[in-house]
Amino acid sequence: MKKQKYRNRITFWLRVSGWLCLLPASVWLRLYRMASWSSYSSFFLIELIVTVTFAVFILTTATSKGWLKRKNLVSLLTFAILFLSIIVFIPLVFSYNACSKFNKEQ
Repeated sequence: MKKQKYRNRITFWLRVSGWLCLLPASVWLRLYRMASWSSYSSFFLIELIVTVTFAVFILTTATSKGWLKRKNLVSLLTFAILFLSIIVFIPLVFSYNACSKFNKEQ
């Protein structure tokens, strides 16, 4: 029963992180629209595409058994802190904590 509780927490925090990707994506979109003719517009567009792709990936695979492994969550945390914002990173840390507790139960 406790394992199911931790699994639900992992799924919940992954979904929260996926939905929170909309905040930086909206900022990147706004910056892209403001700087549409500057040299930074391609950078803003690439960041927007990366953020939206990351959000779609997280939301579609949130219930996957692959997220029950710490290694997968560490790679996700690393990607989030390097290429995305801290607001996406924080729920992933909570998900990693639940994953650690899930793996201790085994």
